[in-house]
Amino acid sequence: MEEQQKVLIPEGHFLDLYNIDREKFKGIGLDWKELTKIHDDYSKRIPSLNEIGQYLINSILKTKKVHSVRFRVKDSYHVIEKIIRKKIEDPQRQITFDNYTNEITDLVGVRAIHLFKESWIPIHKYITETFDLHEPPTAYFRKGDESTHLESFQEQGCVIKEHPFGYRSIHFIVKSKPEKIEHLTEIQVRTIFEEAWSEIDHQIRYPYELDNQILNQFLLIFNRLSGSADEMGSFIKNLQLQLKRREVEILKQKETIDELNKKVEQQNISQEEWTKMRDQIKSIKIQPLLANIHPLQSLSELIKNDSQGIGLMSSIYPIQKKFILKSSEKKIEIDEKKNLGKSSD
Repeated sequence: MEEQQKVLIPEGHFLDLYNIDREKFKGIGLDWKELTKIHDDYSKRIPSLNEIGQYLINSILKTKKVHSVRFRVKDSYHVIEKIIRKKIEDPQRQITFDNYTNEITDLVGVRAIHLFKESWIPIHKYITETFDLHEPPTAYFRKGDESTHLESFQEQGCVIKEHPFGYRSIHFIVKSKPEKIEHLTEIQVRTIFEEAWSEIDHQIRYPYELDNQILNQFLLIFNRLSGSADEMGSFIKNLQLQLKRREVEILKQKETIDELNKKVEQQNISQEEWTKMRDQIKSIKIQPLLANIHPLQSLSELIKNDSQGIGLMSSIYPIQKKFILKSSEKKIEIDEKKNLGKSSD
């Protein structure tokens, strides 16, 4: 049984429902009959758009670095709302019945999630090599993000854009043509922490709380925490690799030493063999751990410095202070014991 097509409600009710200023709407020259025509046409396209979304997630899931993929087809009312808001933002922009499928590029939205910050590159390569792009991919970043990340985006052909609210994601607009009509689809690629922040930020702020300064301050702190979590994830992954490498090096050194001891015990070793074995042991070097401690420093700075000056992290201060005091008391206790030891000598 086919799903019943949604009917567009009257103009005034719609504007009230989506908190759109009536005077602004009148000033942009959009005709409600034209919008109704777009709504009805789009509603008929929804089944085929669902097929496009399903095809894309099945394809993207083939990439090893992808943790999960999901898609959504934009609700018909939200399409009309977006057309109105885009027209209010830019009155010169022409969005009509004939071109709305090209002007609204996220009628189908696919989201590919990965675990580690650096895992975006193989996903990027798969998308750019598999699909035709409508435009170069855009990498959104937050002011203060690591310059190495921005350089990596540019090296891979992305246009980088600073987002005013700290949103982080890489957007691809790809062309899909399962039938005669070509459709544009937006694929968003981001980490699991970026996804969590984005979902919460979107639910709380968009589109009616954009100017709420109190919420914005808290969401900014939350954004910084999610960025630190991403850095910590990469840090731990790198640390694990180095620890495994170190274990192999230690085992190799132990095997060499055991072999040397065995030969010495058998008293069956020449001077030449001894020199060779000694040089072999010297050549085995256990590399120091090179994991960058920047994530730890970032988190520490985030806790200590409330850049907004309104005590958003005040609940963390007592815990940190207690830890610092205990550490200081312990150090004083150790120093006192050392001094007592010296005075008794």
